[in-house]
Amino acid sequence: MSGTASPLAPRAATPAALLAPRVRGRGGLAAGLAVLTAMALAAALAPLLAGHDPLATDTSATGLPPGSPGHPLGTDQLGRDLLSRMLYGARYSLLVGASAAVLTVAAGTALGAAAALAPRWIDAVVTRVADALLALPMILVALTLAAVAGPSPTTVVLAIAATGWMPVALIARAEIRALRERPFVRAARSLGHSRTRILLRHLVPNALPPIAAVAAFEVGHAILTESTLSFLGLGIPPNIPSWGNMLTDARALLLTGQWYTVALPAGAVVATIIAVNAVSTGLERPGAGEGRTW
Repeated sequence: MSGTASPLAPRAATPAALLAPRVRGRGGLAAGLAVLTAMALAAALAPLLAGHDPLATDTSATGLPPGSPGHPLGTDQLGRDLLSRMLYGARYSLLVGASAAVLTVAAGTALGAAAALAPRWIDAVVTRVADALLALPMILVALTLAAVAGPSPTTVVLAIAATGWMPVALIARAEIRALRERPFVRAARSLGHSRTRILLRHLVPNALPPIAAVAAFEVGHAILTESTLSFLGLGIPPNIPSWGNMLTDARALLLTGQWYTVALPAGAVVATIIAVNAVSTGLERPGAGEGRTW
């Protein structure tokens, strides 16, 4: 009897089920997904699309403007091709942002579920710690962690996750606390399902819509934090191309006429953040014809 599915339980939400009804009639969500997909494909195909080694210097082609022969986006002060650096930089910036967001959402969801279902003292500890950390300037905490551990992609991911799990945990806690008294959860309990099975089969899947919206926002937050840490020399090491490192290299060139060395990586960061915010907004609101999952 314990293996029988509850007849009152809603179908578990899948990524496709979450996105399909929201994309219909929502141009912002569709545009955001299109931009992010294009960026991900460009990053994945960087070896095929880039015509130059992103680390190779050419002293005979320094400071070339966009549209120069052989260098569509120009070169920097060391003669490195900016198109290649943008493509390979997208690999690291997007990978760090997505990895940090996944770790942030996983940790936040686990802590939020523990706060919602565990004894009251665990709930108090999680919520008090989350409230205390939310009151701190997170960029300073991330800077401190990155400075102590040293610059590396792993350090950046851990620093972002350590300073970004709190909103996810609080939202997951609220959603799971609301869901645990639903009829389908009570029915699952009466059928003898274990607490772990109820959590994984019923509570977490049906808490996914608001968590997915926060996850989309966390990607943008992570990319912005990575760029900030790299710009300050505490993120991805300087020998690895990333959008943050490109901004670091170009900060002294803003007033020299080589504006494009700043505008290109800054524009990529801004476009990514706008796209993920459009996705986050689209996931927060029901789409045309979409009903509740319970």
